[in-house]
Order: sequence, then structure tokens, then C-alpha cells
Amino acid sequence: MRAIALAAVAAAAARAAAAQAPAPPLRVVAGIVISRSDSAPVAGASVAIVGTALRTVTDAAGRFAFARAPGEMLDLLAARIGYEPELASVAEGRADDTTVVISLVPTPIQVSPIVVTASRAEHLAQESPVSVAVATGEDIARRATITVDEAIALVPGVQILDGQIGIRGSSGYARGVGSRVLMLVDGVPANEGDRDGIDWDLLPVNSVERVEVMKGTGSALYGSSALGGVVNVITREIPDAPQVSLRLLGGGYAAPPSPDWRWRTSPALLGGADLSVSRRVGPVKVLLAGGVAGDGGYRENNDDFRVHGLAKLVLAPDPQLQATLEGSLARDNHGDVLFWCTEGQCADRGLAYQPFRVDSTTLGNRTRSDKILVLATARGALSPSLALRGRASWYRTYFLDTYQTTPADSQAAMADRVGSEVGIEWHPAEGRVIDAGAEAAYSTVTSDLFGDHSETDLAWYAEDETAAGRNTRFTFGARIDAIAVDGVAWNAVASPRVAATWLWSPVQLRASVGRGFRAPSLAERFTSTAAQGIQVIPNPNLSNETSWSGELGAATPVARHLLVDAALFWGEYQNLIEPELVTGGTAIQFTNVTRARLRGLDLTARAADLAAGHLTLALAWTWLDAQDLTAHQPLAFRPRQLATLSADWVTDAGRAGSLAAGFDAHYASRPARVGIFENDRRVPQRTVDLRLVWRRGGVGVVARVANLFNYTYTLVPRTLEPPRTFSLALTVTR
Repeated sequence: MRAIALAAVAAAAARAAAAQAPAPPLRVVAGIVISRSDSAPVAGASVAIVGTALRTVTDAAGRFAFARAPGEMLDLLAARIGYEPELASVAEGRADDTTVVISLVPTPIQVSPIVVTASRAEHLAQESPVSVAVATGEDIARRATITVDEAIALVPGVQILDGQIGIRGSSGYARGVGSRVLMLVDGVPANEGDRDGIDWDLLPVNSVERVEVMKGTGSALYGSSALGGVVNVITREIPDAPQVSLRLLGGGYAAPPSPDWRWRTSPALLGGADLSVSRRVGPVKVLLAGGVAGDGGYRENNDDFRVHGLAKLVLAPDPQLQATLEGSLARDNHGDVLFWCTEGQCADRGLAYQPFRVDSTTLGNRTRSDKILVLATARGALSPSLALRGRASWYRTYFLDTYQTTPADSQAAMADRVGSEVGIEWHPAEGRVIDAGAEAAYSTVTSDLFGDHSETDLAWYAEDETAAGRNTRFTFGARIDAIAVDGVAWNAVASPRVAATWLWSPVQLRASVGRGFRAPSLAERFTSTAAQGIQVIPNPNLSNETSWSGELGAATPVARHLLVDAALFWGEYQNLIEPELVTGGTAIQFTNVTRARLRGLDLTARAADLAAGHLTLALAWTWLDAQDLTAHQPLAFRPRQLATLSADWVTDAGRAGSLAAGFDAHYASRPARVGIFENDRRVPQRTVDLRLVWRRGGVGVVARVANLFNYTYTLVPRTLEPPRTFSLALTVTR
């Protein structure tokens, strides 16, 4: 990275010296990206002209081309997962026959050299001013995951509680209502319009290229819901050659560890199938994917059946002009389980509770959930220094809760969220980029639980990233959101951010400070319902959550095989919204906690190419101190420590393919407080997952055992996590 920085500075000085001369005309610059180890072409590599808005991706043969490149001396930056980024200089020229060969060096510890979530545009991961973790398509494949949340559950600092995500303790548990993490699908917001929650089953996982997790507030770029971070699910690039991929998955759950807890005579099974096809026809690329998944349920009334689909159309008549139309849909029908059965509520066999059974009066309760997301995006480079982008989206969610014993109490909600954005990426000078734009979103909900309401959000944002010398970059940005509920009581919120990165070779330092906010969701404001004797009452007077937060981090390679990253983080929160027991403990209401503080340490280390290239190790550890400063007690559902140790051993079996064995050992300390059923016994999470992976050509088989030791634990009150789970996945790609 230091060599890249020095070369870029030298090239910039040469261009500055020639600034008085007339600029040469535009020209064609083409080339090929190859691997330095074997000269094989590298497909899917990102290639950008440094200091401009021009970028493209290599085709299956590793080729790329810029039809309107500046005529002066250029720097081309090429990057691809699994390789070190490489800078190549192109001499000044007027002819259209400039050809470049860029040779990338394979590296065992490079996870993802390019990220897009931290600044809305492609960015070297080492230069990101905030912490960004990446779950690659390889991570998803070797763990045989079914939904996206499983793919990021082991990302450092991330905890998933019954589908609700918290990053560095930003969220506790509120049954999916009011997420403090914003989900993006290919850069487009995709949180629900009513509950502001995240639907992890929206996309087939075999269509996901990678998932970027930005830690810390992202409100300066993305507004409300990004108070605690951003998850960007990026669907895979469509190859030029026709491709068909099929994935079959089957498995089942072990019996409960105690005979007294067993509630069924046959094993609970799970399975699914996903199929995707893609091809290119002229300038148009098409991807169609879909699948089904079924789960018999390891608990009573916990069965689940899902269908999902994705259609993606990419129009790219020119590498610098691309438009995408994308649609995804999902339907989920599952049994509704709130808490386990306590004495007298079911066939308890004389026990105080039955963790695998539910209250007999709730048997047959079900939830049906439908999701439809349609989005369109476009980006075009008008000149080497200026690019325009735009997007529009529509997201509809619908759910129906039906109750077997009291059908009249069934509840439903339909929400729509329509959004749009226009923005620019401007490179006014060497080493400087300005990103600015405006957004609008309108959400409506019609519901038995929430009533009929709407929310309007208008926003304007701008960010200026400037190089100061050869090793330092500063970022200044702000966003202003104006929000109204039911068309009245507009309130404006400003979210500034200041950040910097500094290369002190070989250490890359980063620092950021920003203000975040989150507007209460319509569900948090207006929910009025009851569940198993617990009343939930509305609070329309909720205030916005706000915060000032920051981090100080450093990343450095240690020799060729080890990459270490550490970050200190802190956040001061005002009006944090949490579900609290009110009216003497007989009801729950979402209320503003006056003041809270989150602080801690993230540490990750990844060692690869060990033991003659066979072994890869990864360690992640997060220490968290989460305090309600008004009530002088810990915030609920925040474990003080999260830790994951992963290892993979890979052996090349020649013509028989490759064989890999690995494990993930995960630990989450016992939360000091959960806010409900405080007298229930709570234990830490201690789980080990094993996997065995065989691959040959386009065929792969993954055998996995999750929760190997059949450890019994809960993450949310009176809801048992899965016992030992067996799964076998077969993937065939042609």
C-alpha cells in the first residue's frame, strides 16, 4: 500500500507540472488483468482510473477497456478478492491503442480489497475511515447458510437475536421492531416501512456476492436506521458466459438432550433447493434465481416453509453507463412461538418448564409474511471527473398473524415504502472527491396493530474526501433529514461526520467522529396489542434517538501471513428507545431512555497460508460496556464479550478435487440484564460448528454439524436456540 501511495503522488506531481499545457484529447485505454502466480486471467476484478469517476470490471478473459480515458498520464488501480491491489501507470498518449497488462499478486490474507458502503463509492478497504467487515460468497458457501443473517452472525461485533441484528451493542431485542442497523440491497435501503425491521429471507443466498458490514453510525450518509451501522447485501455480478447453478440442502435436528423434554417421536428435518440461471445477450445481462426451503422445527409449533425469487437485469451498453432493474420476492409461513411452556400450560410432565413445547392454547398459531422489493439504479460517467447516479425503489411487506383458539384476534399489517435518490460523484482535483445528493422516502402502513399512518423523509447530503500529502486523507460530510409523521410535525435532524486515515507504513490508522439519529418506527409509536398475557401499549410521543460516536482503529499486516485489526469505539446516546415494563410490570411500552453509553474494543486477526499453505486461522473478539446512565444499570441483551475462533485446513487431492475441514467456536457471555423474566437462569453461549467441504470443478459438497455438543442455551427470554443440527449441501455450477 505504501508503494501504491508513493506512485500515486509521483504521478500527481508529474500531472501538476504539465498542468499549464493543453490537455490531450480523450483516448481508449484497454488491457488485461492477470495473476502473477500463473498468468491466468483474473475475472471480476475492479479497475479504476485514479482521481476520476471512471471504473469498470474485467470480463471472463480478464479484459477491460475505457473508451473515454484522459490523454494525460494515468494511474490504473486494479483489485480483486484474494489479491493485493496493484497500481499501473499509463504514459501520456493520443492514440487509441494503449494496452496495459496489470499483474495481481495473490495474497492469503486479503479478504476484500474494495468496499462500497463506507463512502457510497468504491474504496480500498485499507483506506476506509470506519471499520468495515466483509462476509464473502466463499464464507456463505462453506457454511451452507440458508439466510443472509446466518452469513454475518460470526462477523466481529455482530450479534443476531432471533433475527434482530446489533452491531457493537447498538440494538437489544424488540422482536424485530425498530432496527438500529440499516439494510441495503445493492446500495438501496430495504428496511420495512412499518416496523423498520430487516427481512433476512428476502434474497436467495446463492445469489449473494458478498455482505459488507459497516460498524458505527452511518447517519451522515444514510440517515435514520443507520444509527448503529449498515449491512449492504451485494448480489453477484452476472458473468458474460451462460451459467446455471443448483444447490440442494438437507438435514435435521438432534433430539433434545433430556428425555423429559422430547415432544416428538420422529426427527425434525429441514431442506431446500435453489436454482439460478444467468446469461448475457448483447449489452443485456439477465439473472433469474429462486428456491424453496422447509424446516420441520426443533420446537413445538416451530415449523417453517419459505419460497423466494430474484430477477436481475443489467443494461451496460458502455462500461461507464450501467442501469440495473432488480426484483425480489419472498413468502414465509411459520408457526408462531413466543415463549416456551411453563408449568400447567402444556403436558409439562411435572416439570417447571418444557423448553421445547409451547402453551397448548397457542398451538396452531401462525404467521404468514410476504415481501416484494423492486429497485432500479443507474450510473453514468459524463466525463472523467463527473458521474451521476440515481435510484428508485418500492418495498411492500405484509404479515398476517392468525390465532387458532381466538380467530377473531388475528392481526395483519401492510406497509409500503417508496424511495428515490439522485447524486453526483465529482473529482474536482487530484486526490479529492465530492459525493453529494438528495433522497426522498414515503412510507405508509395499514394495520390492526399500528393503525393507519404515514411517514415522509426528505434528505440532503454531501461528503468531501481530500488527500493531504501522500499518506493522509480527510473526510468531512453531513446530512440533513426532515421527517414528518402523518404529514404534520416536521422535524429536521443534522448528522455531521469527520474522519481521517493515515498510512504509517505498514500500519493504516483510521479515526472518525459522527452524529447519528434514528426516528422511531411507526410500530414503536403506535403498537397496541397483547401476547400471552402481556399488553403492549402505544407511545406516539416518542422522540428521535440521537448519538455522538466515534472510533480509533489500526490495521497492519504482520509478515505475509497475518493481518491484525483493532478498534476502540464509543457512543453517547440520548433518548435511546427500549421496550420497558410499565404499569407495575403488567405491560410493555417503547420508551426513551434518557442517556446511554456504549464503549468497547474490537480485535480481529487472520492468519493464512500456514502449514505449507494448508491452514487458515481467524480470531475475533469484542469487549463491550453498555450502560443505561439514567437508571444506572446495564442495557438489556448486551453481552460483555463476543468471541469467535475459526480454522480451516485445505488439502489438494489432485484429480479428486480439494478437501477442506474447519470449525467455528463461538462464545457470547451471559447478558447482565434482559429486562423481562430476570429470575430465569441464563448461561453464556458456547457453541462449536464443524464442516467438511469437498470441491471438484463446478461441484461442491458441504457437510456441517452446528452446535456439535448439543449445548442448551437461550439468547432471548424463554426461547431455546437450536440443538445439534446436521446439514448436507450439494452445489453444481455449469
